[in-house]
Amino acid sequence: MSGGLILGLAATLIWAAILFWSDRDPGNGPWPPRRGSLFTAAWAWGLTTLIYVGLVQTWGQPPILPALVQYGVGLPLAVAGSLLHTWATAALGLKGTSGWDVGIATRGPYAFCRHPQYLGQIVSIAGLALIIGSGEALALGLAASLMLGYGSGVEDCAIAVHHPDAFAAHSARTPFLLPRFSSRS
Repeated sequence: MSGGLILGLAATLIWAAILFWSDRDPGNGPWPPRRGSLFTAAWAWGLTTLIYVGLVQTWGQPPILPALVQYGVGLPLAVAGSLLHTWATAALGLKGTSGWDVGIATRGPYAFCRHPQYLGQIVSIAGLALIIGSGEALALGLAASLMLGYGSGVEDCAIAVHHPDAFAAHSARTPFLLPRFSSRS
């Protein structure tokens, strides 16, 4: 087991524990915090960064995937996920992505789904894991993606507690994680 896998899994497990704690009392746990601060921003972004660092540190191990999957599927996913994550961060603002309560986001990618930042991170991590292609990278990518999917649900519940009326209206017309594109207006 490489140091990268240990680092990435440790950060993922810490995030998962924080999310589990938060899920037990939606809106009152450590994530999202009742009051954002530089401290909450540092640990939230720090743990997420450690997952990516751990994933990159698994590079160099023998890939178990064919090059076509690594680069033909992984590279487009990593790029698309990174672009979506960046767009969502810009639309919500750095404070909003760091735990400050900014209300219900409806601009940019938030018009298409309620948690595009989580979706972007899941897709970029999955893409990076495929590019690396090792068993450790794939295991860490899966664990981190599952944790992020869980995190989007925990955050959804907390937003519903803090902004019940606005959340009900927004969630009635905006899908949870996967955008719904149709030809109907």
